Amino acid sequence: MYRNLFRSLLLVAACVLVVGCSGNKGEVSVSGHLTRGGKPCEGVAVNFVPDDMMSQAYIGGTRADGGFDMVSMKGTKGVLPGVYSVQIAIPLDAPGGALVNQKMQGRDSVWRVSVTDKGFADLQLDMDKEKLE
Repeated sequence: MYRNLFRSLLLVAACVLVVGCSGNKGEVSVSGHLTRGGKPCEGVAVNFVPDDMMSQAYIGGTRADGGFDMVSMKGTKGVLPGVYSVQIAIPLDAPGGALVNQKMQGRDSVWRVSVTDKGFADLQLDMDKEKLE
């Protein structure tokens, strides 16, 4: 199970390195909070993977308060507007962690987000819910 998760993360990183080597203009700020059972999750990877796989993916890591900010693989802040699959990966030793529902991993993640030119000031991700609100 973990082997597949890490293979997926490596595939995303490889695709981003091949496709996303130039600077992107038009990126908008996307930040939010990740919780489980009403408690913040720290040390969790949040990934935005585009539908077309020809666009750049974005990553974020949660802080102690569950907050995260999305950045490109090159480290630039923000996300290009578009539709993304939201995927999470939690280390076993992360506070608030434990196993992740398969429906929140990989390209078939049930979490989808449409980023507009306004971005998101506080996207709420709750691992107890299968739909983003």
